[in-house]
Amino acid sequence: MAAILQSFQQTFGAGLFGGLFAMGMYGLTTSQTYLYFVEYPKDETWTKILVWAIWGLSTIHSALLVHLTYHYLIVNAFNPFQLSQNVWSLPSTMVVHLVIAFLVMTFFLRVIFLFSTRKLRWWLAIPNVCAILSHIGFGIESCIHVFSTKSLVDVPVFTKTSFLPMVASQVAADIVLASSLCFVLHDHRSSVRGTNSILHTLMVYAINRCLLTTGVAVCSLIMIGLKPASMIYIGPEFLFAGLYTNALLASLNSRRRIRDAPSSDYNSMQLSDIPSDRMDSQNNRASHRVDVTATSPKNSSYAGGSSVDDFKQEMAII
Repeated sequence: MAAILQSFQQTFGAGLFGGLFAMGMYGLTTSQTYLYFVEYPKDETWTKILVWAIWGLSTIHSALLVHLTYHYLIVNAFNPFQLSQNVWSLPSTMVVHLVIAFLVMTFFLRVIFLFSTRKLRWWLAIPNVCAILSHIGFGIESCIHVFSTKSLVDVPVFTKTSFLPMVASQVAADIVLASSLCFVLHDHRSSVRGTNSILHTLMVYAINRCLLTTGVAVCSLIMIGLKPASMIYIGPEFLFAGLYTNALLASLNSRRRIRDAPSSDYNSMQLSDIPSDRMDSQNNRASHRVDVTATSPKNSSYAGGSSVDDFKQEMAII
C-alpha cells in the first residue's frame, strides 16, 4: 500500500508541475499566435488555418489539463479510490498531443520536400515519414491502452511496451527532421558570404528546436527507465503539445526578423547582376510580405543567382 501511495504522489506531483509549465507555454502560444496574425496578415489561407488549428488544439489541451488537475487534486483529493481511477481527460491530452505533433512534423516535412532538389527530396522524405508514422502509431497504441484501462494502477503495465517506444520514436523523428533541415540548408550553400551566414543562422534555429523537444523526450525516457512502475513521466508528457506548437509559431514569426536583417552585413550582388524579372519580383514584394512556403526550389536560384534579400525571404521559414 505504501508503494502505491508513493507512486500516486510521484504521479500527481509530476503531473502538477508538468501542468503548470504547460499552462505557461499556452500563454506563450497565445501571444505568438496574436503576433503572427498582426505581423503576417497576407500569408496564405492554409497557413492561417494551420495556426488557428494549432492554437485551438492548444486551448483544448490546456482545458483538459485544468479538468485533470481539478478532478484529482481538488474534487477527489481525500478519496483514495477515486485517485486510483482513470479519468477521460488523461488519455484525451495524449490524443491532442499526437495531433499537434503530427501537424507540426508534417509542416516541417513539407518544407524539407519543397526546398530539396528533385534527386534528394525522396531520400530525405522517406526516413522522415517512417519516423513520424512510427511515433504516431505507438502513440495511438498508448492512447488505446490508457482509454481502455479503468485504474491508474494498471497503466504502468504498458509502460515498456507502449510508452517507451512512443517516446523513443519521438526522439528519432525530431532528430531526423532536424538533420534533414540542416542537410537541405547545407546543400544550398553558395559563394556569397551573406547567404552562408543566413544558412548558418537557420541551421542553429533548426538544431535548437530539435534540442528542446528532444531534451524533454530524453528526460521522459530516463524517468521511464528509472521508475517504470510509476507514472512520473506524465509530467514531460504534458509539455510536448506546447513545445511543438511554439516551435511552429516561432518558425513562422522569425521570418520578418531574418528578412529585415541589414543587407549591409552581407556581400550582396550588384543590382545590375540581378535579372530584370527578379528585380520586378522584388518590387512587387516590397509592399507586402511573402509566404516563403509557396516558393519552390525549382523556381529559385540560390547558388549566387539571387540576391541575399530574396534568399532571406524564401528560406526563413526553415
